[in-house]
Amino acid sequence: MMNYMTSNTRIPPYMVFPRFLLDLRLNGTARLLYTILLDRARLSQGNAKFTDEKGQVYVIFPIESLAAAINKSEMTVKNALSDLEKQGLIKRRHQKVG
Repeated sequence: MMNYMTSNTRIPPYMVFPRFLLDLRLNGTARLLYTILLDRARLSQGNAKFTDEKGQVYVIFPIESLAAAINKSEMTVKNALSDLEKQGLIKRRHQKVG
């Protein structure tokens, strides 16, 4: 039996999907990754530890963790991140070892 949503139905936690992504030439993986990174950046906004000297918010999210979060290969994630970077939506920096 299907349970339909009612006015009292509890909505599970969700991420906001930016509509402008639909207008860009990005695949589903890149769109999903941007949505995940945007959600993570929203959390970083409230934590001074994740802002630089210019006040810009940054996110630390290792490729391995991103790949595991969306059940894709690391190469697929790297390609999607590269597409996001080419579109000017993200700027990547490699984290220093240690």
